[in-house]
Amino acid sequence: MHEPTMSKRRLVLKMLGGAPMLPLGAVGAATLLAGCRAGADGARAAARGAGPRGDFAAAAFTSMAAPSLDAPEKMAVTTVESTLEVSFSDGGRQTFQLRYEPFFMTGDSVPDGQGATLVAGGYLDIHGRPIMDSSVPGKARQFFSDCPDGMSLLALPSARVPGVKGNTVFAVVQFEYASHNQKGESMYGLLPSPIAVLTLAQDPATGRLALVKYSPVDTAPAHGLWITCGASLSPWNTHLASEEYEPDATTARASAQFQGFSRNLYGDAAKANPYHYGHLPEVVVHPDGTGTIRKHYCLGRISHELIQVMPDQRTCLMGDDATNGGLFMFVADRKADLSAGTLYVAKWRQTSGEGPGAGTLGWINLGHARSADIEALADTLTAADIMDVRTADPGDPAFKAIRVNGKANWVRLAPGREQARPSWKRTATRPWRAARWRFPRWKAPPSMRATASPTAPCRASRPRWWTAPRPTCACRAPSRARCTR
Repeated sequence: MHEPTMSKRRLVLKMLGGAPMLPLGAVGAATLLAGCRAGADGARAAARGAGPRGDFAAAAFTSMAAPSLDAPEKMAVTTVESTLEVSFSDGGRQTFQLRYEPFFMTGDSVPDGQGATLVAGGYLDIHGRPIMDSSVPGKARQFFSDCPDGMSLLALPSARVPGVKGNTVFAVVQFEYASHNQKGESMYGLLPSPIAVLTLAQDPATGRLALVKYSPVDTAPAHGLWITCGASLSPWNTHLASEEYEPDATTARASAQFQGFSRNLYGDAAKANPYHYGHLPEVVVHPDGTGTIRKHYCLGRISHELIQVMPDQRTCLMGDDATNGGLFMFVADRKADLSAGTLYVAKWRQTSGEGPGAGTLGWINLGHARSADIEALADTLTAADIMDVRTADPGDPAFKAIRVNGKANWVRLAPGREQARPSWKRTATRPWRAARWRFPRWKAPPSMRATASPTAPCRASRPRWWTAPRPTCACRAPSRARCTR
């Protein structure tokens, strides 16, 4: 009789621990667990009205309405009005009001696990030194992000971090950008993205989590990180990060943004290599609460937003968060190892223009590569070694017109660089192989259905290769998008 009850209790703790950002107060968690206790303690808790006598059976979240201009002040704050509704085996129910309990705010001082403190979300250069914001005289401080983004929660059976009381839980958090410096000037894309491993202590009695240690990941082995956005947890318990809006290697050397990034990362505006960015970083968390990172260069150089690994632990679908983007698939040579494999891009063939339209999705093989080989090429080759790119029509049939990020390019490939093309440049191979890379901004591949759902009809037309009635729109846009190719 004791073991089944304890199993239910573990289930609740697992649910609470499975969402460290879950806005459930400690009192609510303790009350919920009271209903899962066996024996006299549980009876006394129920008698006090703390919870039903039955075991935990199920839980569901209620929805909340999005804030609107009816209450504009709510649009300026982070809030939650949802509840957690818990059902018990005796038919009883309890409702818990949710609320946010931040571990910290970026810019706060947080423990490093060695008796000192660090700046949460703080920016570091390639040598691990703080990057300082000196834009306001006399008020120099370390830059820190105001935009935490992709996160992964995980546990390790061998975790051993001093100072943890209870269960050990890790969260990997990446920081996308800093909006402005102290002077108010934009810093977007000018700083190398930081990423950190949080060690959290979970109270076994309540499920509540508390920060014990903040450990920045040394990104020097990955040449630093460029604009990290969404992330996912791999089936083998690693954090799969991203680098979106890959820098254009044909113009990067003259780009003020890329020069600023290089200056902040290396102390040299000309040292950063644009081909080192736009790839898939992977973070491995270690039992002591530290993390190590490596980049996989064989999954294509695109605007990586999210990657979803299939149950076979080899097949990966990748989001491409770009205008005129594509849908990509990578098949690794071995399970749980993204260091080598074959890259594919989707080709869409429309079969019907009725209703929302229909079509078939095929895959074009872009080639096999090893990450180490592509990184070696990136270390030595330039854009001119792979292709000749013009921004005005050269009037030469050897050039192919391609739209990239909403702009026209005319491209001619250089011979003998077949392996480098798919891993380095979205313009280099896909159009020549008839791939469809005019999908709307594709942040993540939650389902194949998304390929047939062009977005924002009042701001942009459907892709030109797609013919179907438009959705009804308040702007009264034309009722049909027409294919021109």
